Amino acid sequence: MDVEELISLFANVGFPVAICFVLLRYMLQTMGDKLDKLDNSLNRLAKVIRDLDSKSKVKYEEGKSGVSLKERNNTNFP
Repeated sequence: MDVEELISLFANVGFPVAICFVLLRYMLQTMGDKLDKLDNSLNRLAKVIRDLDSKSKVKYEEGKSGVSLKERNNTNFP
């Protein structure tokens, strides 16, 4: 193998491989950032759902007994 064949081999194989690695790194970084944002959004959504669920349970308990939980805690209501 002479020098010209090596240069041709690197030009035909090495350059496309290098470009593939650069594009792969870019894609992984971009997807990682988007997945981080998605994870943060899902965590916030789960927190909001938990808060709404706890508020609905409080309202359900108040409606069932006819007395608000604040009143129940402030008095000796059974």
